[in-house]
Amino acid sequence: MFGAIVQSHRKTAGQGLLAGIMAAAFGIFMFAGAQSADLTESPPAEPWAGVDSLVELPAFVPGAGELYIDPDNAPFGPWLAYGSDGSLVEVLFMVPVSEMEQHGTWDDLAGDLLKEIGLTIDHVDITYNGGHPGMAEPHYHFRLAFVDHETQEQLLSE
Repeated sequence: MFGAIVQSHRKTAGQGLLAGIMAAAFGIFMFAGAQSADLTESPPAEPWAGVDSLVELPAFVPGAGELYIDPDNAPFGPWLAYGSDGSLVEVLFMVPVSEMEQHGTWDDLAGDLLKEIGLTIDHVDITYNGGHPGMAEPHYHFRLAFVDHETQEQLLSE
């Protein structure tokens, strides 16, 4: 009689241990899933959206790459620009000339994003653009590149 009780207790303890292990594993899985998504490879997770889903531009824009933005930050940025190999090549901002003429100030534009990405900026390009779908007025592109200039041109030209 007592043997049956002990056996029953062992079975319950074993089931409890298994349930505890499964709960811990599930918690670790959920914690890992709650961590920020890797933005160094295309496509990034929501809320990032492809430029082709927002304006009349192709998914891959020659010279700019495969572009993604959080729609709440459009059109200014930051934009994530991925190369033809799917790697993050640069983060870019579009600053209208009209806002620059008003002597606007933009502080800590990408500080948290750059920490999240964890890549080192190789160089910064600033280029003028007379306007395009998504930013019709004249503006400057501020491009924070994570790769050398030659690799940047190669990956963004498809």
